[in-house]
Amino acid sequence: MTQKSANYEMLEKILLAAAADSGAAEAHGLLCGTVTAGGRSAPDLWLEHLLGAENTRSVAAEECRELLDGLQNDILGEFNDETLGFDALLPADSAPLPVRTRALAEWCEGFLYGLALGGVRQGAATTGMVDEVMKDFYDISHAGFVVEAPDEDDEVAYAEIVEYLRISVLLLYQELQAVPASSRLQ
Repeated sequence: MTQKSANYEMLEKILLAAAADSGAAEAHGLLCGTVTAGGRSAPDLWLEHLLGAENTRSVAAEECRELLDGLQNDILGEFNDETLGFDALLPADSAPLPVRTRALAEWCEGFLYGLALGGVRQGAATTGMVDEVMKDFYDISHAGFVVEAPDEDDEVAYAEIVEYLRISVLLLYQELQAVPASSRLQ
C-alpha cells in the first residue's frame, strides 16, 4: 500500500490554519463520499463546503486544497486496491475513546454529505444495501460516548464499527460505480 498524502494530525492542522468549517475526520469523510458517489460533484464544490465560499483564495486555503487533492487521489487508489487497503482517516488508537468516537461520528456526517453532493439520495433507484448503509452511517453520525471509563469491550465495539465502516464504504463504492448517474439523482 502506498503512503497517504496526509495523516489525521496533519490534515487537522492544515484545516485549522485555513479556518475550515470542518475537522480532519469530517473532511476525509466528505472526500470519500464524493468519490463514492462517482466524483461527479464540481471540484471546487467540496472545497467551498469545507472552507466556506469566501475562504478559498488564501494561501492557507490553497495549501489545504493541494493536500485534499492528494487525499482525493489516495482515496480513489484505495477504493480500487485489490487488497482492500482503504482506511478512514481517524485519530490514532492512542487517542481517548470519546475523542475517537466523536471523530467517527464526524467522518460519517462528512461521508453522507459527500454522497449528497455527488447526487446520491436514499431510496432513489439505489439498492437496499445503499439505503441500509446510509441509515447505519446516519446512526453512527449521532454516536456519543456516555461511559466515563471505557473498558476492553468498548474498544472492541469501536474497532468493529470502524471495520464495518471500512468494508461498507468499499462495497458502496463498487455498488454505486455500476449505477448510472441519472438513476442516483432521482
